[in-house]
Amino acid sequence: MVRTWTLPLEQVMTNLLSNALKYGAGKAVEVRVKADSDRATLAVRDHGIGIPLDDQARIFDRFKRAVSSQDYGGLGLGLWITRQVVEAHGGVIRVKSGPGNGATFSVELPYTLSHRA
Repeated sequence: MVRTWTLPLEQVMTNLLSNALKYGAGKAVEVRVKADSDRATLAVRDHGIGIPLDDQARIFDRFKRAVSSQDYGGLGLGLWITRQVVEAHGGVIRVKSGPGNGATFSVELPYTLSHRA
């Protein structure tokens, strides 16, 4: 049986992987999953263009981007949707990055998923 939260969480993974491939400059993408006593963490890391510190908070807003849509396609909705899904399940999403240093997006979800959406 497919649980109702499975499809949105698949979208989170799809969004993070597609961004890593898009902005990763053709370099390897790393995916890690870690389990703690009360939560699971998913980390997706690319080795691409990176995100300036000033842009890191706003990239999770609707229609906001760190780079030009002419250079990299998209509407600026993927990370916004990802944050909405993660937070609706009681989790958090973070980014660690710097220009030219790639980006690591980490999603932490509690084992007891709460549906706020």
